Amino acid sequence: MEEYQNRLIFKDYENFKAVVEEGGVSKAAEKLFITQSAVSKYVKRLEDNIGLKLFSRESYPLCLTEVGELYLKYINQIFALEREFRANVDEWKEGVRGVIKIGAAFFHSSIFFPVVIPEFHKNYPDVRIKAYEGSSHEVITMLDQDKVDFAIFQLPCSYGNIIFEHLLYERILFVVNKSNPLVRNIDFDPKQEINIITNSDFLQFKNEPFVLMKNNQNSRQLVNNYFLKMNFKPTILLETSNVNTAANMVKNGMIVSFIPEMILKLKEQTTNLLFFQIDDPVLQRDLGIAYKATNTLTKQHRLFIDVSKSLIHD
Repeated sequence: MEEYQNRLIFKDYENFKAVVEEGGVSKAAEKLFITQSAVSKYVKRLEDNIGLKLFSRESYPLCLTEVGELYLKYINQIFALEREFRANVDEWKEGVRGVIKIGAAFFHSSIFFPVVIPEFHKNYPDVRIKAYEGSSHEVITMLDQDKVDFAIFQLPCSYGNIIFEHLLYERILFVVNKSNPLVRNIDFDPKQEINIITNSDFLQFKNEPFVLMKNNQNSRQLVNNYFLKMNFKPTILLETSNVNTAANMVKNGMIVSFIPEMILKLKEQTTNLLFFQIDDPVLQRDLGIAYKATNTLTKQHRLFIDVSKSLIHD
């Protein structure tokens, strides 16, 4: 009995959408292969049940009232959820397949994609990956506009309605050329990949030219907050959106920078460089996978997140 009632409810939704799409009762009746009288009775019964008019009869084709627009919005959401559910059921029946769209900022994509995508493809060859790159702002905008399913992103994030699953804490490291004479004034272990220095150690480099990420990037905002706390205004030689450009600038001259820790995974980019963590405060951000709270994850989406967590983690 309950299943029968559910079928009737979905039939009512389909009838309403037909009237909206066809702009009138007569064309909707033709599309549905029922009489105009049956469609008219359905619309009247629906409006009586709601207690408000859904259509404005003052023009042709029929126009929705504000309540009608709201009703259509919710019906579309119900149909979308039904399609998503059916797709998930088919995936469970037939195995993992489909398309995953993922976005990442240029720097993180150069590290995340080569590590995760080949491994995921090896385990789930019937799932196709579409990868998108851009600035941090562009990537989160793509997510907000449903152009990607996931975004490799970092907190803090100013966008609401986002679920964030942690991958790792990424430090923003102070980077110096090994040949810089000022490094002789600080105590560190040259065999260590990352050394810890104090604020006082850092301030010895205050007169050096800096190459920094552009102001619209998350890592730069963290560095700016540190400069503000230290009441320090750096001499900026160059601002760039490319972390590799910053690393190469430091490698090739007496320039210093702040660079995300994941640069260390690109060994060819770290030669002739010293990396320092400033102990107070630790410049650090939370890197993870973000997706919209309103989107229901499919089986392949959940598997992709799990594979990512197994390969990219603290």
